[in-house]
Amino acid sequence: MQYIANHAVMENLRHTNQLFPISEFVDQFDRFSQGSFPTHWHPEMEIQIILKGSAEYIVNGETYLVSEGSAIYIGPKAVHMATALSAHTVGYDIVLLPQFLISLMQTAQCEQFAVPLAIHRPAAQVISPESKEGNVILESLKRMYYTESSHYGYELFLMENLLAIWRNLIMIFPKDSEGTYDNGKVLREKRMKDMLGYIQKNYPNAITITDIAASANISKSECFRCFAELSQLSPIEYVNQYRLTQAAQLLRTTAQSVSDICYLTGFNSSSYFTKKFKDYYKMTPKEYRSHHGMRHS
Repeated sequence: MQYIANHAVMENLRHTNQLFPISEFVDQFDRFSQGSFPTHWHPEMEIQIILKGSAEYIVNGETYLVSEGSAIYIGPKAVHMATALSAHTVGYDIVLLPQFLISLMQTAQCEQFAVPLAIHRPAAQVISPESKEGNVILESLKRMYYTESSHYGYELFLMENLLAIWRNLIMIFPKDSEGTYDNGKVLREKRMKDMLGYIQKNYPNAITITDIAASANISKSECFRCFAELSQLSPIEYVNQYRLTQAAQLLRTTAQSVSDICYLTGFNSSSYFTKKFKDYYKMTPKEYRSHHGMRHS
């Protein structure tokens, strides 16, 4: 299993085997600033069980609370973030390209069971042990977490459990998941993805509210509404947060100077960068590097 060190706006996941596009992660929330990773999205579906602690997820603007021993399903392309609600929260994560399951269903001539993946609804579903189906899903996730990937036939083991998880998931999904939904909300989600993508590509450069709004062809007021609903941050707060997460990644994984990292991540003042970094990570960039990674200054 791998450890996520940083959640990007859109996670560019590299699946070890492209013909078997399933990735496993263990999220140690304490490794994220303030126990939270920023708003992001990716084309994969995601299922995370909380092994220890508890967490709050915001998915397409809706809040979901997940306690220890429960899990959450996050649909493909959903805009989401998560924050630990208690210290030392740990989650085990399965991330899967939806086409993998869709192809299996088509081959078995039961593609109707893949509809939630095709329409990206529901965006999220909390999975608790209180129902029979939920308990089956959670037990499958625990088996996947505790089984070493070096075991012979591990891919078949994953497929077996994933099919059991999906069969039970579609039984607990809301029955109206194929029905009508707020077109305005869907449009806002699309606009948010466009703006997040723009920030991801341009964060090393100067970015204004006008630039961010223009990337989605919307007004500045609509830009603020999208960010307030889907990230609970203002656009500029989000830009700074994203720049700081990229700076932290460079501090952990490279020997570049703090000054170089400051300018590479879009800050134009070393003192301002250090101040914002300390506000966010509760330590200076040099202290962060000493604690988490490279020891060069």
